[in-house]
Amino acid sequence: MAQSTHDTAAICAQFEEACSDFQVPATRAAAEHILSSFRQIPEVLPICQYILGMLSILPSTFPAKKKETEHAQSPMAQFQVALATGEVAVRDYTLYALSDIVQLKNYLVDYCLKRPDLMKYVRLQLLSDAALITKRSLFDISGGDRDALCGSVKQLISMQGHESLIGITLASALLDHFSSTKATATGLSWEFHHKAKVFFEDHVLLGLFEQSVTRLHAVVSQQRQQQQPDELINELVTLLEKILQWEFESTSKTVVLPGTFAKTDREDDYVDRENGPGAVKKTYTIFPKTWRPVVANTEVLWLFFMTYGLVQNDDVLGHRCRQCLVQLAGFTHEFFNNDPNTTKLYATTMVQGILRLMSDLLQAGSDPSNLSEHGPQMLGTIQMIRRLFENVPLAILCSIPEFFQFLNDFGKMTIASLRGMTAQDIDEGWIGEASDECLETWVRLADLAVMSGLSPVDRENLAQYLRNVAFQIVETYVDAKLEQSKQSIMDDEDEEEIDGGFKDWDTFADQLTCIGTLGRLDPHKSLLYLQQLLTDRFNRLKEYFAKNSGESSGQYITFLQEHMHWIILIIAHILADAGNGEQPMIPESLMQLSGSQSVEQDQITSISRLILEIFRFLSGFSTNSVEASYCSPQVAETLIWFNERWSKSYLLVNENDYGYMSPNIAHVFGRPGPSDGQGLEIVDFYIDQIKANFILWNADPDVLVQIIRWLNTCGISVNLKTGFLQSGKFPDLVQFITENVQQLPEVVHNSLIQTITTMSSGANDPGVRERYLGMIFGMIEKRLGSVLHRPDFMQNYQRADVMNDVMNALEMLDGLALASEYSNTQIIFNFGSRFFESILQLMDMYKTVNEMQVLILQFLSDLAGRLDFGLLEMTQKQMLFRIIVEVLKSYGASNRGKKRMHSQEEEADRPYPDIAVSLSLLTNIMASEFEDFSKSPVPPGNADVADVVLFGVNVIIPMIDLEMLKIPSLCQQYIKLISNLIEFFPDKLVGLPTDLFNNLMASLEFGVGHDIVDVSILALQAVAPLALWAHHQMLSHASNIDFLKPAFNKFLEQLIRLLLFDNLDSSVVDAASEALLFLICAEREAYLVMVNQIISQQSSEIQPRLLHAFEKLDTATPRELPGILPPTRNVAGFKAALFEFLINVRAVLRIK
Repeated sequence: MAQSTHDTAAICAQFEEACSDFQVPATRAAAEHILSSFRQIPEVLPICQYILGMLSILPSTFPAKKKETEHAQSPMAQFQVALATGEVAVRDYTLYALSDIVQLKNYLVDYCLKRPDLMKYVRLQLLSDAALITKRSLFDISGGDRDALCGSVKQLISMQGHESLIGITLASALLDHFSSTKATATGLSWEFHHKAKVFFEDHVLLGLFEQSVTRLHAVVSQQRQQQQPDELINELVTLLEKILQWEFESTSKTVVLPGTFAKTDREDDYVDRENGPGAVKKTYTIFPKTWRPVVANTEVLWLFFMTYGLVQNDDVLGHRCRQCLVQLAGFTHEFFNNDPNTTKLYATTMVQGILRLMSDLLQAGSDPSNLSEHGPQMLGTIQMIRRLFENVPLAILCSIPEFFQFLNDFGKMTIASLRGMTAQDIDEGWIGEASDECLETWVRLADLAVMSGLSPVDRENLAQYLRNVAFQIVETYVDAKLEQSKQSIMDDEDEEEIDGGFKDWDTFADQLTCIGTLGRLDPHKSLLYLQQLLTDRFNRLKEYFAKNSGESSGQYITFLQEHMHWIILIIAHILADAGNGEQPMIPESLMQLSGSQSVEQDQITSISRLILEIFRFLSGFSTNSVEASYCSPQVAETLIWFNERWSKSYLLVNENDYGYMSPNIAHVFGRPGPSDGQGLEIVDFYIDQIKANFILWNADPDVLVQIIRWLNTCGISVNLKTGFLQSGKFPDLVQFITENVQQLPEVVHNSLIQTITTMSSGANDPGVRERYLGMIFGMIEKRLGSVLHRPDFMQNYQRADVMNDVMNALEMLDGLALASEYSNTQIIFNFGSRFFESILQLMDMYKTVNEMQVLILQFLSDLAGRLDFGLLEMTQKQMLFRIIVEVLKSYGASNRGKKRMHSQEEEADRPYPDIAVSLSLLTNIMASEFEDFSKSPVPPGNADVADVVLFGVNVIIPMIDLEMLKIPSLCQQYIKLISNLIEFFPDKLVGLPTDLFNNLMASLEFGVGHDIVDVSILALQAVAPLALWAHHQMLSHASNIDFLKPAFNKFLEQLIRLLLFDNLDSSVVDAASEALLFLICAEREAYLVMVNQIISQQSSEIQPRLLHAFEKLDTATPRELPGILPPTRNVAGFKAALFEFLINVRAVLRIK
């Protein structure tokens, strides 16, 4: 019903008053209520126009006025009415005639055109409304009007002054609303949004880009003499950046399930210099080839470089323009149809343009303050260079006359960036990021030089050039790190800040890896320089020790040690790769260098032996000596880390792994045999040094942990493990550790026992193996006995020192459990089981001490997880099952109903450790069912795996609440356990207590709807076999499964909602389709009822489409399933039919 003029005026007055009140904190809430109520007024759009101040253009709902009046002078009122107009126009779109809506859109644009003094935020909102209405009415207007859309906006952009600004702003708003990430919610289907985006992309976007570039050229030509860019160029650059970052549907390589909306990007595109380089987005656009004549046009490319020269001193505009250039630097050879001439023309333009940018930066000087000031510019320029290298064939780049000058300047920028890291009192963020990007780009170029199809002449020229540059970079990096370390020593505060518990080889891993790769390009120069530095520092260190200098030289010795630490770090990354999870090979260039030199002059062997000698020298002092007080734990840790990394590649190297083996390396570090390798002598040396360092650093956990990591690596690497076990000194090492473990910090006991037990278990001779393990068992038994058999234990067991001793003994026992494997399962189980009764007694005694209970549960969990159940006898398994059940029973009795401080638990390093380890224990027991290949039937009266797990679940489930399941790791553990239990033992559900069964089903329901994809998949993988089992029970009438029907109905509702209406990750579809099929077969009648409800609840326009889609899916759905399904569990193409169904149905059911 139309409002009277009097009512409209009253509403207008109330609206403007609310806008004023909105700006006052005390009255803001009441004002918000009035503004919200205003939007609910029926047919409110005419009132919106009245407030804005214009003759009504909706004659059917609002009578015309005789003259235009300004009813809203307040910018806040204009802004609020603009907000209301956009929201209402979309919400009530169908209530108005299309002609009225189109007139409204035109009015909004005209309103802005006639008011150049309109506040910017008001103008932006009004034009956003116009863009939103354009999208909403896109498929309702005529084809001619749709086709004219681009032309009308282009015409505005081509005009002068204010009109051009309105056109650019409107184009920018259109891009936002038609994009995937910034589109406003309009209550329309995914299909509508997708079709609108594709139309805009195919018919409008390129035209807007062409017109914007044309306008930019005119503006730049006019403004080249101005100091500050005006608003027009600001809006143009912003618009062009949006266009160049458009996510094209036609070139997208991401498989997206229809109905999946992109995550809304609400963040401002502005990148504040203070936020650092982490705020810079790194998303790259793949353009359709139809754009090539425009976007890769030489004049267009130069226009962007010219524009950047105009705006580069403006932080925001400079950033936007750089992002445009980074996008433009990424066109591939294939984009130009693999035409070398066209690609070369493009690459030449980019090389020349980037050369200018580098020239400007280099002319600014390499002074650190200048570098810091130009940090964003440096980073953006380097990103352009990297994109060019990654996308244009190197052969084409090498054919460009300016290419080597281009590389020269890039090398200078790299050197300047690396040197900039040493400066004090500047923001290291941009410079550090620029340095990282430089190093990664040179490494990428080095890789391309090897793989590319260059001519022999070009390949050799480039290789020689890269060798020279690489050494300069390595040399500069080394000098920079040494200078940084010197500065940190001189500044005590900095020294505290850079520690933080992180090791330099982790903190600077990416940089060091790049430097290692570059150092191998010219290993002779790099290693020669590093060896000279290390020899100098080592000689100075020995001289200092010999003179026994006083305290006044403390800073000097620290300086020497800090330098040695960094030099050794860098040498390690050149000599060897980390080789995580695999055997790292000796780099080919180092092998060739070694083979080309005599034994006496071999750089690889000599620098390695130099570091071994440093290790020997610094390990050779008694704990209480003066020299020991000068030793640095950091250098000790670094030397041990070096030996761990280096030994995996070089020590006892297998010559058969290499096509060419340097005779020097084979002799000095290799195995006994044809090359007379002396590697076993180094193993003996290692054992001596390990023992020495255990003593020297017995009070420093960091060094001890590093030694244990090294020992663990020796136990994992086949070459090293064999060498250690062959050494005549290995028995002394085992004896040394077992006799001296109590002198080491308790924090390392667990890992040390695990490591030495693992190594000892590798002995081939059973007698030798048992002798080693016997020494370890004796040590642990002695420790346990000293605690449990002390006469006053029962009187003092709650004393802190006694509890600490008990926990230490349990840690040692757990270390043994962690070392269990096929070769020692029987002997470790026999030893550990002797303490089962004592462990149960401790569980009862310390029922209020959470830390003690966690340790006991952890021991049993690790034992169950590491033992080879196929080697255990039935009586041994029953013994283990019995102690687990009894311990869980004791744990449940003491923790049932316990109140937990969730806020404190969530802040802990390991939240809810007792719950987590209990779940881990049951999961490991469950896994043993499938790892035991010698499995035999369980005799009557004995427990099986399912019984133990069900008992444990019954104990633990009542302790778990939703607050705990907010911890992702805990939630995944819990759902995985429940899923596996139900998947593999569905028959065990019959006869379960009602509460336990309901908890299990509720857990699955919680898991199916979880935000974490892996949790959802795990839950669905449990629902599927449960439903399949129930289906087979129904077919065979084997048992009554009515108790499952309520749960199945819930799962069906939840699964249908997930598949049709919720945000769905494509990786979930397989598990969901499987579960849906089996649920349909088990509960077909309930499924059909739900389908009919869904269809009836939708609009009449899409009901026929939905009905046809469901009928088509039904024809692919079997009524009965075979008893044995194929491994894929795919039945007669049901998954393919469901996927086709989802593509069709989700497109119209998913709404935004």
